[in-house]
Amino acid sequence: MRWAVVIVAVGAFGIAIYDQYDKGASYQRVDARISSVNDQCYLEKVERGVITKTTFTSDLTRCETAELLRKEHPKWQGYHVMHKIEVRVVYVSPVDGATHQSSLQMSYFPNGKPLRAGDVFPVLASKTKAETTRSI
Repeated sequence: MRWAVVIVAVGAFGIAIYDQYDKGASYQRVDARISSVNDQCYLEKVERGVITKTTFTSDLTRCETAELLRKEHPKWQGYHVMHKIEVRVVYVSPVDGATHQSSLQMSYFPNGKPLRAGDVFPVLASKTKAETTRSI
């Protein structure tokens, strides 16, 4: 049992190290301009049994509606409001020097501050594929 824990820990550490290496070797930091932000929310509750874990979720809705349902509606009390944020950005690719668009998915706003169209947002752009980006 202890060996299994050690193997999982070493594997997770290896994946984290490779991810950092890949970000440095394959991507370059660029400033992108946000063209649109789509912030939707859903309600989620996780129930843990002895062996099982069950997750209950609602459909996507406006964040104000999700917060109101969580506070006021008896069915949704005990649920947590979760964000699904899609940020569309325009950036200049280091591959070809041309302008490209990309979409990033997030579950929270960076630094807890909402993003708005027109803001400058740093992203990692691939050094080999013009249309590929990653979050920092």
